[in-house]
Amino acid sequence: MPKTLSASLMLTFCLVLAACTVFAPQRGVNRAMIDRNVQLTAQHTLNGDSELDGRAHIAVNVYNGVLLLIGEASTEDVKQRAQADVTGYAGVQRVVNLIDVMPLPSVADTMRDAALSTQVKAALLRVSLPGFDAAGRVTVSSAHDKVYLMGVVTRQQADAVVAAARNVAGVKQVVQVFEYTD
Repeated sequence: MPKTLSASLMLTFCLVLAACTVFAPQRGVNRAMIDRNVQLTAQHTLNGDSELDGRAHIAVNVYNGVLLLIGEASTEDVKQRAQADVTGYAGVQRVVNLIDVMPLPSVADTMRDAALSTQVKAALLRVSLPGFDAAGRVTVSSAHDKVYLMGVVTRQQADAVVAAARNVAGVKQVVQVFEYTD
């Protein structure tokens, strides 16, 4: 029994390590955890800022220490306040503020953007380059028919991912927030 338990634990450990390699090959598990914690903290901070309540609809995405802000703000001051709210987190090398100053979206608009992100993620599954898993290396966010792509990629990989995203019906613009390895 102990040998079976030990073998089972070893197999489970190897599978977990293999999964981490597949899903986060360009950033380690620690970096992925830091990014996720920063993302949750930043989103919580924005959601709790009473000055933004009813004046902004903002989403946060973090990949490899790059914090991306997207969505809508009613004024330039609101946009800048959102950036100030999330600036200075440990582990963040830069903040990319791509919030658009415009009227806030309807629920239907928000749902359409969520569906668009899902369609782009599905399209990324069809990107075929040797040794490259676009779905595991690229994050996808959407706001008002714009698709935002983040990840650590080569220029060839970026070109393939962008082409796949542009071919999805409903995508009006693809915004690249990549870090390049070449």
